[in-house]
Amino acid sequence: MREEIIKAEKDREDSYWWFVGRRGIVDRILSRFVKQVGVAVDIGCGSGRNLQLLSKHAGLTLGMDRSLAALEAAAARGMPVARADAQVLPLPDCSVDLLAALDVLEHLDDDMRALAEFQRVLRPNGFLLVTVPAYRFLWSEHDEALMHRRRYVASELHIKLVRSGFRLLKRSYAVFFAFFPIVFYRLFRGLVPKSPLEPKVSYMMLPGSLNKLLAAMLGFEGWMMGGLNLPWGTSIVTLAQKVPPPDSSA
Repeated sequence: MREEIIKAEKDREDSYWWFVGRRGIVDRILSRFVKQVGVAVDIGCGSGRNLQLLSKHAGLTLGMDRSLAALEAAAARGMPVARADAQVLPLPDCSVDLLAALDVLEHLDDDMRALAEFQRVLRPNGFLLVTVPAYRFLWSEHDEALMHRRRYVASELHIKLVRSGFRLLKRSYAVFFAFFPIVFYRLFRGLVPKSPLEPKVSYMMLPGSLNKLLAAMLGFEGWMMGGLNLPWGTSIVTLAQKVPPPDSSA
């Protein structure tokens, strides 16, 4: 991701509805299914704001990113960080209790290789929390600006996780209530000529009341996910658990 986008996201993370709402969903899912663990690692930690959230649920936390600008921003928040590629993690086997990859897999050339690495470093029954953007038909200039490789459907991500040695505890779409307005907005933006040399992200500056409403709607979706899997949305949220090896003594 370009350095200027990393800095722009850092400036928005504390207030923009999508970032605030996603943290609310992550917090609720972890509180509901995981509670407290020993070691948590945030892959693609960005500016470290999500790492601060993970520290509520883990005794030790570590942020990893391949961007120096992101690592500098996270370190400025006082978070422990290390430079790494998600597809080659400098971590011992079976050393992590909780691994988060929040909007990371869509950036990678080989998402299955990354999932294999996640499986390797997680302890048996360790947790993997993944969020990704949904639906190829929503592909837009925003994806190009963020250097995405793909968007997913929930069943595809589910299959990839299972093939990588995980069992699914939660699989839901998110941004359910705002889905159709976002679809119409993306379709409208697709009609507007864009620069082929420098695509732009579509973080709209919203009135404060609307921004708070959208964040609250995502918070409500997080509450709903305690018992439901939402059927559509612009993002996908999954919580998986590493399948332990067969008991050799059996």
